[in-house]
Amino acid sequence: HRANLPSGQLSKQIAAEPTVNDGANQKDYNENKTQCSKVESRDWRHVLVNSKARANALEAQLKAGASFATLAKKNSKDTLSAVKGGKLTIEKGKTVAEFDKAAFALKTNEISPPVHTQYGWHIIQALSAVKPASTQPLSAVKETIKQNLLSQKKTDLFQKWLDGVKKDYAKSVKYATGYVPEATTGTTAATTTATSTK
Repeated sequence: HRANLPSGQLSKQIAAEPTVNDGANQKDYNENKTQCSKVESRDWRHVLVNSKARANALEAQLKAGASFATLAKKNSKDTLSAVKGGKLTIEKGKTVAEFDKAAFALKTNEISPPVHTQYGWHIIQALSAVKPASTQPLSAVKETIKQNLLSQKKTDLFQKWLDGVKKDYAKSVKYATGYVPEATTGTTAATTTATSTK
């Protein structure tokens, strides 16, 4: 009986039955290629402060030869990048417009004048050339796609088994005379009960 199938046996059945072939991998890859794509990106570092005056002072120190990493660690209110000397990698279009425009317009190693965004004033330095957009080949994401498809198949198989158990259980339930539930909604039944207690 399906309802009595031990959970361990069910787990083995679910683990053993689903398979994914190369054709399914290719189909999923073609349908979701945009998710396997990388947009343009760039390595950079920045210092973020609250005022233009402070940004101007830091820019002057940088132009005089001060260490960008040291100034970022001491002054930047972007604590996530400050501990790394202001370093981060950004993808085009993933930051606020003013920052994005400035960061991708700089020449490699060039330092920007203060750039104002909703977060404050940034001084940005481009650390690499712009890395072009690319799409990961199927070979690089094949295993991930396979695991995702297998997981979905296992979920579908379990749901099918559970639906069968529910049907079998419904057929085997027998009600004593006078206890067969009426075909009413939960709301109607609750209302009737509440009314009868008044």
